[in-house]
Amino acid sequence: MNVKHEMSDALVQELVIEIAKDDYAAEVEAGLKKYRRTAQIPGFRVGNAPMPMIKKIYEKPLISDEVNKLASNTLYNYFEEHKIEVMFEPMIVDEKSTINFDQEEHFTFTFEFATQPKFEVDLAALPKVTTYQVLADQKQVDEYVSQIRRRHGEYSNPETIADDDYVTIHADGKTLNFFVNDLSEIGKTLFIGKNLNETIENVPFKDAFENEMTLKKALRLKDDEFNTGETYTYTVEIASIGRVGMAEINDEFYAKAFPDGSVTTMEQLEAYAAGQITAQWKNETDRKFMNDAINTIVEHTAIELPEQFIRKYILKNSKEPITEEKLNQEFPQYLNSFKWQLIENKLSETENIQVSMEDVEAYVRQYFYDNYFKNFNQEDVAERLNDLVKEQLKDQKQVKALYDQLFDQKLMAVLEEKMNVERLSGDIQGFVEYISGQKAPAEEKPKKTKKVAKTEDNTEESEKPKAKKTTKKKENE
Repeated sequence: MNVKHEMSDALVQELVIEIAKDDYAAEVEAGLKKYRRTAQIPGFRVGNAPMPMIKKIYEKPLISDEVNKLASNTLYNYFEEHKIEVMFEPMIVDEKSTINFDQEEHFTFTFEFATQPKFEVDLAALPKVTTYQVLADQKQVDEYVSQIRRRHGEYSNPETIADDDYVTIHADGKTLNFFVNDLSEIGKTLFIGKNLNETIENVPFKDAFENEMTLKKALRLKDDEFNTGETYTYTVEIASIGRVGMAEINDEFYAKAFPDGSVTTMEQLEAYAAGQITAQWKNETDRKFMNDAINTIVEHTAIELPEQFIRKYILKNSKEPITEEKLNQEFPQYLNSFKWQLIENKLSETENIQVSMEDVEAYVRQYFYDNYFKNFNQEDVAERLNDLVKEQLKDQKQVKALYDQLFDQKLMAVLEEKMNVERLSGDIQGFVEYISGQKAPAEEKPKKTKKVAKTEDNTEESEKPKAKKTTKKKENE
């Protein structure tokens, strides 16, 4: 076997692998003998079929398998031995290759490949990137506190409908349910103040609900059953009224709502509510920051890419057929995506961004505790949490997704720490105006931010460039 390394330029190179019969003959012969021992050929007992017949049936496929395996192993062993890092899967150059298993005994594989370009990323030298923190106003804090009080309040069945009640009615021969908060102003006027067993005639349900989603839910209609032109007007009878009263704020309430003792005063309760409201918006603010950070890094990091090779690679390997015209339109986005892949991998190495199995287990355990066992002491439910963690980690796809999620969190923390980050803050409306570009909020003095730990990440990277998922660096690898 002969291997020749040819360089057409610094980034795009070729490796020519010439395979002679002697390189694969022994493996093919061993394979034929194995087939002869086990092959079931009509007219012959197992193991007694003549070798010429075995060769006629199995030799060409065996040669194909052995030669292709030999070429692939030689290619990647060469990369490893010579410490060559490639960007994409190497491509066979058909016009420079001789691969005919029906007529040839000697084969030539010419692989074209792109090496990873050399570049540096200096996060501190890049233009500043802005991050935004949503702060709750007093009205939002009061509403959140009311929700907690209702969650721990007592259930009752009043005689008269009021705000926040859960109402059951008889209409059109059906029993229907809805929350008063889902009603429009018209609906609230019709129902609030009405009494148990009272009849309300000609209720236009389409106008009585805030939107189609809550209307269909109340009427128990599927999308294909819903008629947008129908008013859904019925005479209704109020069958029952349910209400969860707000718990009185006292020591008993704090012990029930916060069994860990973290909140024992109204000041702490309002601070907790404000923090939760900020956390609810954190996915949105994190998404905005990451999109802006990625765009800034890609735009201001010089990387030479083998564009002609990339074009060929996309045309050959695209899952969906793609035309030259469409490729020309989308090519800048492809380049940005490939640039970010390279940058992300480099940052993973230079910043030692690692995710361990312990990180994943800790995240899953905390997730279940926060969402299902918050009213219990963590030590009391430790065994149950351990069982849930073990069950969750049986799904390898889920484990991979969690590795990626935690990697992205650690990457974001690095970017916030090392880039020139300007922190802004304001209410929800200010954030909406900020991301839509309508109005800039009041600016604080620019400063480097501390690391931020996300608890969830359903990021949809709708802005360009899109960061392709790469193999994340794990500890102990």
